[in-house]
Amino acid sequence: MGLIKKQSSQTTLIAYAGIIIGFVGSALIRPKFLDESEIGLLQLVLNTTALFSSIFTLGTNLTTLKMVPAFVNQPSKKKSFISFSVILGIIGLIVSIPIFFGLKQFIFKPEDGGLPNFDYSTHFFWAILLVIGFRIFQNILDAYLRTIHQPLPGVFAESIIQKFFPIIGLLLYYYEYINFQELIYFNLFIFGIPILVSAYKLYQSKAFELRKPGPFTSEEKKTIAGISMSGVLEILSGGLILYIDSYMIQWLLGEASVGIYTTLFFFGLVISVPAKSVRRISIITLSEAISKGDFSTINTIYKKSSQTLLVIGGLLFLGIWCNRYSVEAYLGDSYAQEISIILFIGLAQLVDCITSVNYQIIAVSKHYYYNLFIGFMTLALLVLSNYILIPIMGVTGAALASLISMSLINVLRFWFLKSKYQLSPFSSSSLKTLAIIFGVLAVVDFIPNLNNLYLNLLFKGLLVLIIYLPAIYFTKCSPDVNQIIQKNLNRLR
Repeated sequence: MGLIKKQSSQTTLIAYAGIIIGFVGSALIRPKFLDESEIGLLQLVLNTTALFSSIFTLGTNLTTLKMVPAFVNQPSKKKSFISFSVILGIIGLIVSIPIFFGLKQFIFKPEDGGLPNFDYSTHFFWAILLVIGFRIFQNILDAYLRTIHQPLPGVFAESIIQKFFPIIGLLLYYYEYINFQELIYFNLFIFGIPILVSAYKLYQSKAFELRKPGPFTSEEKKTIAGISMSGVLEILSGGLILYIDSYMIQWLLGEASVGIYTTLFFFGLVISVPAKSVRRISIITLSEAISKGDFSTINTIYKKSSQTLLVIGGLLFLGIWCNRYSVEAYLGDSYAQEISIILFIGLAQLVDCITSVNYQIIAVSKHYYYNLFIGFMTLALLVLSNYILIPIMGVTGAALASLISMSLINVLRFWFLKSKYQLSPFSSSSLKTLAIIFGVLAVVDFIPNLNNLYLNLLFKGLLVLIIYLPAIYFTKCSPDVNQIIQKNLNRLR
């Protein structure tokens, strides 16, 4: 847990720097510079590159994370495994081309008019495909870097590069140096930078060899094929779970609704930042522990990460939801009408925090295929619930569907790990933390808002900190959080 704590602290700092930059760009600047339809189209483009690149990596992420640690005593196989991943990445990119062109009309619906004055030309679609390629190989390089305990390049690329440069693009657009079409291209080609950073760091590490991979035994080939196939299907379901809400809103309501949904969705997504950092770091340690049969280490990571993530996630949830009045006042009426999106997405992320690294444990175990079963079951529920709720509740229905699906997927993972391995993330601290979260929410919500949105933001934010942190500290809900608080208190003395 020591390495995880150290690297998690580093990645969390970078991630939070990224979330601040991203918040300024996506929540403060973008809604003021672009209208809802423009935000909707931009987000659909970015979501499409993310979805296609994750699927057409062809499971190499999971294969790398599971197999490379297993080759710890076979350095030749370990170093050359990246060649196998690159070959699969090339195949995946080639396969993605006809599939993307076959689906582009369905995704963007230009035949219905699309965004006025936007050129849905062949160049536009080839630019998207080029960036899908960038992201495929960035995924491959990042996975390999994580196997040698170097997660920071990927975190830096995702949290800083991909958050900061879009702000530059927005400023260029606002001051009319570029038009909206060029802004889309600007956002796309930002993804060329991370792959250069990762390639350079991997080259520096000297931890790979670009040569014929293997040779693998028959058993290893069977394992690699099984993990790759399972990984493709799992990422297919997982990717659709992440992005199907945006696509269904586009199909049922239009691009403007996508813009409103994705802007408010971002506020709830802030809660997931510490969880992403912990999961990115922990999966290699979990994989190594699984290979040794060290379930004591796995259970420790499972419980401690759950305690810490729930405490931090609870603070973020309170800080955001207790300030919803300020969010409504800043963004305007079209967003204020759908403010419940933040509540439902925030609660969904809290559920994900308390169940911590359940997906990662299953992914590196011999029962990795169970994630596939859960994923498709959840996807089916998500599509059905979106189809029912969006026509009734509008974009808020999509957020409620996400909460229902997130709860189901984590209940199923919890049940599986409890029944198969007797692992559980819960303790009395979980109940104490939940009680504190909802107790603080009730108290802060009872206190009237101030008329000035900025003063109210400061006032409600300070109230949350003053009540929540002492309650968490004195009830000892998380040893790791208490250690951080105590360390900072000692500095003040």
